[in-house]
Amino acid sequence: MEVEVEDEGKVCVSDNSDVSTLLEKLDYHLDSVIVLSDDEPVPLDHPLKEDMKLKIVSVVSGG
Repeated sequence: MEVEVEDEGKVCVSDNSDVSTLLEKLDYHLDSVIVLSDDEPVPLDHPLKEDMKLKIVSVVSGG
């Protein structure tokens, strides 16, 4: 199936994939990003759906 990721385009993932699987496929560190769908955070174990639109936002922290 395909999901659309802002700034990445359409990404093919296997059926029953979740957000963490997508992030690993795109070489993101799971603890360095937040994934949004409709401007709402999506948990890493959230199942992906065909034609889902996502945005990956880098988390920045410091002191």
